[in-house]
Amino acid sequence: MMVQRQVANVILIALAGVWVALLLASSSIPVYPVLGTTAVITLSSGLLAGLTSPLLGPIWGTISGFVFGWLVPYINPATSIGLLTFLSPTMAALMSGLVLFNRWKEATLIFAVQMIVWFSHPFAWYQAMPLITWQYWLALIFIVVPPVRKWIINSVTLRNRATLPVALWCLAWIARIGGDVASGNNIAVWVLGWGVPEAYYLWAPLTIYYAIADSLNCLGGAIIGTSVLLALKQTSLKVLAVDLLSLKHRKVSPANKV
Repeated sequence: MMVQRQVANVILIALAGVWVALLLASSSIPVYPVLGTTAVITLSSGLLAGLTSPLLGPIWGTISGFVFGWLVPYINPATSIGLLTFLSPTMAALMSGLVLFNRWKEATLIFAVQMIVWFSHPFAWYQAMPLITWQYWLALIFIVVPPVRKWIINSVTLRNRATLPVALWCLAWIARIGGDVASGNNIAVWVLGWGVPEAYYLWAPLTIYYAIADSLNCLGGAIIGTSVLLALKQTSLKVLAVDLLSLKHRKVSPANKV
C-alpha cells in the first residue's frame, strides 16, 4: 500500500508538471477581455477550472495552480494583477478540489472568509454593487446543498456521459467564481484601488457581460474536460485523481455514499 501511494504521488507530480506546461501554453490564447482594463481572460482559465481537480485532486491541483499563477505573468503579461496574481488560480484549484473530494466544510470556510473580506469593504455596498455577488451565491449552492454537491461528485467520479458536462460546468463555476473571481475581486478593491466610485463602471454595469462570459468560460472548460476524462476512461491507465476517487466510491457502495 505504501509503495502504491508513493508511485501514485510520483505520477501525480509528473502529471502536475505537464498540466502546468499546458496551462501556460494556453494562457497565450485570449478568450475575453476584462472591460475597461488591459487584462484578458485566457483559455487557461477554463481549463484550470474544469479539469485541474479531476486530474490532480486538491493537493497537487492547488500546487499546480500556485506554480502556474507565479509563472503565467511572464508568458502573458496581460494576465497579471501584480504580485498576487498567483492567488486566483491557486484558490480556483483549491476550491474545486476540496468540493470534488467532499471536503466541503473546508471549502465553505474559505468561501466565508472571501465573503467577509469582500463585504468588509465599503465599496461592496455602493449603489448596485451587491448585484455582482449573485455568482457567489450560485457557487455556494453547489458547495453546501447536499443533493447538488453529491450529484456533482458522483457524476464526475463515475464519468457518466450524460451528466458529466453539466457536473463539470458546476465544478468549473465553483473554481472560477468561488476561487478565481472571489480572490481577484478582493485584490481589485483592497490592493489595486478599484474599490472607488470612479471605478464603478467596471463593476455593476457589467454584470450581464460577466454572467455570459463566465458561463461560457465554464462551458468551454466543461466541454474540453468531458472529452478528456471520457477519453482517458477508455484507457487502462488509472493515474488520475478522479480514478482514486472512483476507487473510494466503489468501496462505499452499494449505499452510494460519497
